[in-house]
Amino acid sequence: MRIFVSGATGFLGRHFVEAALLAGHQISALHRPTSPEKQALVRGLQARGAEFHTGDLSDSRSLQFAMQGADCVCHFASAFRETGVSDDYFRSVNVTGTRNTIEAAAGQGVKRFVFCSTAGIYGSRVPGVVDETASVNPQNIYERSKVEAEEVVRRLTAERGMEYAIVRPAVVYGPHDERLIKMFKAASRGRFPLFGSGKGRRHMVYVGDVADAALRACVLPAAAGQEMIVAGPYAAPLREILSVLARTVNRSSCGPKLPLAPMLALAAVTEDVCNLLGVKPPIYRRRMDFYLNDTAFDCSRARNVLGWKPAVDLEEGFGRTLESYRQEGWI
Repeated sequence: MRIFVSGATGFLGRHFVEAALLAGHQISALHRPTSPEKQALVRGLQARGAEFHTGDLSDSRSLQFAMQGADCVCHFASAFRETGVSDDYFRSVNVTGTRNTIEAAAGQGVKRFVFCSTAGIYGSRVPGVVDETASVNPQNIYERSKVEAEEVVRRLTAERGMEYAIVRPAVVYGPHDERLIKMFKAASRGRFPLFGSGKGRRHMVYVGDVADAALRACVLPAAAGQEMIVAGPYAAPLREILSVLARTVNRSSCGPKLPLAPMLALAAVTEDVCNLLGVKPPIYRRRMDFYLNDTAFDCSRARNVLGWKPAVDLEEGFGRTLESYRQEGWI
């Protein structure tokens, strides 16, 4: 199968490309020349057989050229961690960019469109276990823009006569994940504190398992029209996750255990004062959500439709992540 991949140099996209090439698929991708590190990644993937074309999600010509001959589009590109940008920026990338990609795919006769959304659309603190029948409750502009993009996917693919599949990963982690570097560094020095009881559940999923699910969504006929949550073997309380991390970095603990309420108050005051002063706050309300989140997911639909199951647990996944950080000189 020939698969066009957007966001192929991103955290999840690069793992998908590697998995697809290993499985014998042809890969075409779009990229914008940016950092030397990204350019080196492109060269490495090209050496393994991937085709890369220069372009942008806002440029329909470059999209259509890169999609020539594709059987399926797997759309990972999105705005996610950007700070200091407006809500309109997230919508322009995540909603309009998705619309542009579908239109280009339809113009090239692509049969299936696989969209990477997020399980975060259900909310960050949900009692019980969440499956695809739950109501969405997005908490931030990233999640809201993903809900809007999903609506675009369902509507436009139907209008253009294409199949679609939506994959909703939980908290994705693994090698090359730049978001967790600070946490691993602090934990390795015993300076990553646990605020509060740490009983809230976080359902993490290894990046290679998400890539595997997305690839199955591209190739399996049964995936057409399906929307599937993808999460790890189980939802672990935060205190257990930090215990696994401590063992990974060879420490007795990641850091001290401290009360949560004072930190919540400090984050709120700091954010408000910094906003008045027009400076970026070092700590803010959303950052403390790490200690407040409590959600678990049911992946039965992905298991039944895709024949998929998570293969990597936290112990192994954290170990692989740390090794990648060391190899890249990040830790």
